[in-house]
Parts: sequence; C-alpha cells; structure tokens
Amino acid sequence: MGMKTLERLKGLPLVVVGVGLLALPSFVDNYILYVMTRLFVYVLVALGLNLLTGYTGQVSLGHAAFFAIGAYTAAVLAESWRWPSVLCVVAAAVFTAVVGYLLGLPCLRLSGLYLAMATLGFTLIVQEMLLQLAVITHGSEGMKVRPASILGFTFDSDYRKYFLLLVVTTSMLIVARNLIRGRTGRAFLAIRENERAAEAMGVNLAQYKTIAFAISALYTGLAGALSAFLVGFLDPQEFSVFLSIQFITIIILGGLGSLLGSVLGAGFLIILPELLAGLDVWQALVYGLLMVLTIIFMPYGLSGAIRRHAYRWLGVGVEPIVPRRLGH
Repeated sequence: MGMKTLERLKGLPLVVVGVGLLALPSFVDNYILYVMTRLFVYVLVALGLNLLTGYTGQVSLGHAAFFAIGAYTAAVLAESWRWPSVLCVVAAAVFTAVVGYLLGLPCLRLSGLYLAMATLGFTLIVQEMLLQLAVITHGSEGMKVRPASILGFTFDSDYRKYFLLLVVTTSMLIVARNLIRGRTGRAFLAIRENERAAEAMGVNLAQYKTIAFAISALYTGLAGALSAFLVGFLDPQEFSVFLSIQFITIIILGGLGSLLGSVLGAGFLIILPELLAGLDVWQALVYGLLMVLTIIFMPYGLSGAIRRHAYRWLGVGVEPIVPRRLGH
C-alpha cells in the first residue's frame, strides 16, 4: 500500500466524524443533542487532565475544583456583574489557569500518590468554600445562570448550544494537538519519562510543571464555564471528589498520553450509560463490568487498542505519542 494511500486513509476517519457531527442535529432529538453537549464539556476536561497526567505524569484529583472555579466564576460575572458571556467564559478560564499555576507551585516537590492527595485536599477545600461563601455562591441553594449570548445571539436551545460546544471543543483540541507537537509538549514528555534526565537535558522542571498545571486548569475552567451556561444551574454538591474520580476514569479508559483517548474516554463515560438505560437495575452492573473488561483487555486504553489494530491492518499509527499506563 502506497504512502499517499495511507495518508488518505488516516485522514478519512476525521472527515467522516466531522461530517457526521455537523449533520447530527438534523437527525436526532433535543435530548441527544444535550447528551452530546455534555460529551463536549467532558472532552475539554479530559484534554486538560491528559496534558497534566498523561503527558506530564502528574496525577491530579483536583480537577473537580478547577471545574467548579470555572463554573462559578462565569456565573458570578454573568449574574452579579452583568458581564457579556464571552468575557465571562474567557475570564473564568484565565482565572482558573492562574489558580492552577499557583496550586502547582507548592506541589513541585510532590509526585504520585502524594500529589494526588494534595490535589484531593484542594477539591475538598473548594467545595467547602462554595458552601460557606453563600453571599457570592448562594451556598447550598445553588445558583441560576442565564443562557449565553454573543452579539445578541442567545444560545437558549439545545441545537444552538450543540454547535457552540462543537466549535469550542474542536478548536481546543487543535490547540492541544499543536501544543504536544511543539517544544512544550516535548518538555512535558521528557518530564514524564524521567525528571532527572529531562533536567540534565535543560528542561526547567519547575517552569514546565507549573505550566502544565495552568494549561490543564485552563481547559477545565473553560469546560466548567461552558457547563454553567449549558445547564443553567449550579449545585455545589456536584463538584465533589467523585467528579474528580470520574475525570481520572475518562483518561484511563481512553488512554493516557493520547488526545484521541480523551475523546473516546469521554464518550465511554457519557454515551454508554445512555445506551444501557433500558437495563434498569442491571445498568450499573453491566456498565461496571464493561469498565473492568476494558481496563483488563485494553491496558493502554481504547486509543491504545485502536493504535495497535491500525498498525496491524494498515501499517500506520493513529497518533505520534504512545499511550501510557498510570504509574508507568
């Protein structure tokens, strides 16, 4: 098989998926569009977390906190200060990135389980702050958020929200792809493989670790801000440790160190429960069993399995970076 043919085959799935996503709203109802917008939000979180954990090797259980910070920042700016929706989302993402950078500074000397425990504590602190700062966040009562509006165009329907999230998610996926293929991405990978060797090669560990935290937090804060406008209501109880575990589950199932894995893992977590909804009481059992089987038979995640079979059948891989297993 010629190289030109292989290149066309590699690009064909992207074209098919792109056309399918653009045409999807014409064939499905509003509920499926809502599920897809939730999927896009989780893909954004997974991209950010994979940049930190999959590519840089820093395990985080604090992304529920970043998600909450982005959501509440956008909500407060929109409802209390009456900022335009675009500025609310951008400001929420930037503010969350700053918080991520500041969190990364004291965590520079931590790794593995110690880093995971530190970020877990951060999640608990933020959740408690959301409850205690009732003057700003409305505490346990929750907070309503109006639909996003851009230049007078209000995203008040599932159809409009779908295309908004599709454009933002696709754009951020391209940004992440360019990032990992550049100097910063190579530095991240060097840190993941061996910190001492990376430092010997001239990589500034402190700088790139904190940058990884900031970028990861930016993606997650952006997702949180968009989720606030998507759902229209914020409940502090939703931003719990369980949500952080869900985020980690996404990148493990999809594949660590893989952008494709971020997409596939989010799809597994969001779409599969909808497909199993008809099983009633058996839904949780079947879903859990499928997760266990996926981890056992696909130790490098769904993206790793796709890479392996693509190489076997076509002689090419899907991504230039080999997915990793957590802790390796």
